[in-house]
Formats: sequence, C-alpha cells, structure tokens
Amino acid sequence: MTQQVPLHSFLRIIIRFLVAVFAISPFLTSGPAWAADGASVARGGRLFDNWFLETRDRPPLEIHPEYQYTQPSMHVAETSWRCSSCHGWDYMGRADQETGVLGNEAVVTPASLERILQNENHGYGILLSKRDYADLAAFISDGLVDMTPFVGLNPIRFLGDVSKEAPLYATICANCHGEDGHEITTVAPLGTFIRLHPQEALHKIINGHPAERMPPLRFLEIKRLGDLLAYASTLPGRDLSASIARGGRLYDNWQEETKAPSPISRHPAYPRDATYAESPEVNWRCKECHGWDYKGRDGAYGRGHHYTGAKGIDEMAGAEPADVVRLLMDANHLYHGTRWFDGPLDFQDLLDLANFVTRGQIDMDAFIDRETGIAKGDPLRRRNEFDILCATCHGVEGDALATGYDVGQVARSNPWEVLHKIRNGHPDEAMPALHILDMSVIVDILAYAQTLPD
Repeated sequence: MTQQVPLHSFLRIIIRFLVAVFAISPFLTSGPAWAADGASVARGGRLFDNWFLETRDRPPLEIHPEYQYTQPSMHVAETSWRCSSCHGWDYMGRADQETGVLGNEAVVTPASLERILQNENHGYGILLSKRDYADLAAFISDGLVDMTPFVGLNPIRFLGDVSKEAPLYATICANCHGEDGHEITTVAPLGTFIRLHPQEALHKIINGHPAERMPPLRFLEIKRLGDLLAYASTLPGRDLSASIARGGRLYDNWQEETKAPSPISRHPAYPRDATYAESPEVNWRCKECHGWDYKGRDGAYGRGHHYTGAKGIDEMAGAEPADVVRLLMDANHLYHGTRWFDGPLDFQDLLDLANFVTRGQIDMDAFIDRETGIAKGDPLRRRNEFDILCATCHGVEGDALATGYDVGQVARSNPWEVLHKIRNGHPDEAMPALHILDMSVIVDILAYAQTLPD
C-alpha cells in the first residue's frame, strides 16, 4: 500500500526546495540578479577604487607580484593592490600594466569573480569577503560607464555644459568641498583635481569615495554628472604664489605651520651620529638636512653642527611637482601616511612643499657671499622699505620681538635663513611673504638688516 505524505510535511519539502532554488539562482541565471541593487553596484565601485579603504582593512605589505613599477616607495604596496591602479579609471586597462578591458567576460558572478581574483595572477586569497565579491561583480556587470562622451583627452577636459549644474554643486558638493573647492585638504583643490584626473573624478562622483561620507550619485543621469563636473572643473586652483610661499614655510618648520605635533622618534634619513639625532622636533625639519640655502652638504650646512651629509634640493628646481610629491611620500622621507603609518603632512601640504622646491628656490650664492655671509645688496637703498614693512613688528632697530633673536644678529650670523624668511614668511606668523618682489629689493632689505645693532 502506498504511504501518503502528510500535507504539512509536503509543504515543508516544497518550502525547502524553493529556498534552495532561490539560494543558487544568482549563479544559474544568464545575468546577475544583484544588478538592480544600486547600493551594491556603488559599493563595488568603491572597492574597485580602493578596497582596503572601503573595508577598513590592510593590504598586504608586499608589492603585488604582477604590478609593474619604476621605483619603490612606501606607497607602492598600497597602490599595487588597488584594482584601479591596473585596470584604469576608464576600465579600459593600462598599457604600463599590460591589462585589457575590464569585464569583457559574458557573465560575471560572485563565484566566477572570486575564482579570477584568487588565481595566481591576482592572488587575493581571503583578502575579500563573499559580500565584497558580490558587490564587485555587480559593479563590473552593471556599473561600468563609457566615459568617452563626457571626458575629452586631447586636451584632457570635461565635455559637459559648465552652465547647467552649478546649483547641484552648491547644494550637494559644496557642503564638504566648499564653494571654491578648497575645503578638503587631503587632496588638491577640487577644481585642480578634476582638471588633472577627470576620469577618476567621474568614477568617484558616480560611486562615492571609499570609506568617506561622499554620497554616490549614480541615481542621477550620467549626463547631469558630466555637466556637474564640467562646472566643478572651473573652480579655482590654489594660487601658485601662495602655495610656493606656504611651501617655503613648511620647508622651514612644518610643525609650526601646520600646528601638528612633533614626531617622537628620529627621522629615518637623519644620521644617528649627527648633532640633533636625539631631537625629532629638529631633525624632521626639511631645512635641517637640506639647508637654508637649499644646497645641503654643498652649501652652508657643509660643515659645523648642522652637517648631515644630505644633498641639497637645488637639483629639483624646475622639476615637476608630482615628482617631488612622490619623493616626499617614499620610505626615505615618510611625510605622508599610509593606512598603518600616520604621516604628518596631508596632500595639500605636500603639494605646497613641492611647489616651493620646484618653483620657489633661488641660488643664494647670487645674493649672499658664501664665505663672508655678507649680502650683495645696497644697505642704504631700502631703509624706507624696512621701516614700512618690517619695523611694524620688529621695530626700527629690529629688537622689538621678545620671542626671537634681534634681526641684525640673525641677519649677520645666518643671512640664508633671513633671506628665506623674507621671501616666504615665518611659519604660523603674520609675517608677510615678499617673494613676488624683485630680488634686488629683497636683498637690499637683507643688507640693511645686517647693519642693525645686536
């Protein structure tokens, strides 16, 4: 006799079957079932940008074995494990990494992506979670954008209408970035960043910034976002003269200029047997190794208690600021942090310092005699300028400030420092930077300062 299955047992079997079907259905369908979830797509875009920021995890300390780089730095390991570093912000691959178009497979599922990222070419192992793979797969399947209608490359620019979306910027973006795009200093001014990196900017405005409050705007029409970024690309950059002068003050003493706490250990590039090896607040200052005359071991710091043997920065005059930024971020300088190292300077600091090094240096031997320290100016010609510009704070005899040495004393003992400060100002003080004036005026002011009493 055939045994009948009770109704409640039959229903339980059906329910279990349906649960099993729904559990595996994303892997059986011809397209990703998660594609309609915009939040998953946007998070996948942030993972593509920088997965270890988004997950608040650490990348491996070793450089990715497949990543090609020209010189090591403390940031190469981080860079090498970012998807964007190999596949590009336009998702078309990068020639220097020998990568092709992203997502050219017919169907990308979390399972297939996990297999790809765990193979020997990628080596992600257990670095990403199941949810991470699902979100990345959703982004690759449903989140890639053809950027060619919005970004022109010759010259590089946004192709949108700059007049249409100013209100969108004012209501959504300005709250954090400021009306002029200068509010956030961990990146270059927004207008500058967008002009230099339009594809990255478009990716971030669509998907948001990893682990930040910046909202993804992919719910808006892409054309509107192109117009928004076209408007934002017109925002002003930082005035170059102001950036150079501030960079000079950072070179002098970035701790005072930024009000940052002094490091508690010796700078890694400062010699252990040099005079100030036990004084981190001194040996982390740029001028302490490279000198007030920017010549390092070949200049005024070539002997005496400031000697370190470090070379000068004068060979970087006229170089590209980006090259100096990379040097400041390398393992020899450590001025910009990683996820596991809290560096002292943010990106705007690095950019100002790089602008000073590349655009703000002068050959001080042309204005100060190397052997005698005497300024090569006319000490009588600029007394009026000193009385108008300098005496307001320093007094007509240079002795009015109780917080420092008398001007005449410092001008004679270290004229290179005084010339540097006349041109760039004093860190975190109201002293004006005069580097836009003709050097004949500045060196005459220094020559007059050398005649003031102790």
